[in-house]
Amino acid sequence: MATAAADDDATLETRDGSNSRTRMSPTVDPQVKAWLRRTASCHAHLCWVVRLFGKPETAGGQSLQGEDFAARAARGDRTLLFDALGCAADQIAEIREEIAREMRNTPATAEMPGSTGKVRVMIERAETGRDLFIDGDAQTDVR
Repeated sequence: MATAAADDDATLETRDGSNSRTRMSPTVDPQVKAWLRRTASCHAHLCWVVRLFGKPETAGGQSLQGEDFAARAARGDRTLLFDALGCAADQIAEIREEIAREMRNTPATAEMPGSTGKVRVMIERAETGRDLFIDGDAQTDVR
């Protein structure tokens, strides 16, 4: 399963079959880093469920169904997969909505359309994945 590194660490410790790690640059925005960690956690949970069905004897822990996960996987209990997919889908949808909210949360600018300053603002918005056109941006007076 994935383990999140300390906040001051730039490593996202997601492990795949080759035991490799994905390292993030220290310059990655802390909020993006948090979203990536949560996404990796969902992925790791789903991978654990897949491995559980492949080798039920490797599972540990008691399930809420009264029997352990190994026994449930060994008998092909589909609710393990159903619940894992539901949990991951809910988490991913939540992360996606947070990202969308962040993209919409772009401050307006007083720079006039067509000005060098406005072009600079638009480039910055595009580079950071934010909405380009904001209701509060300065408008050209069209009388």
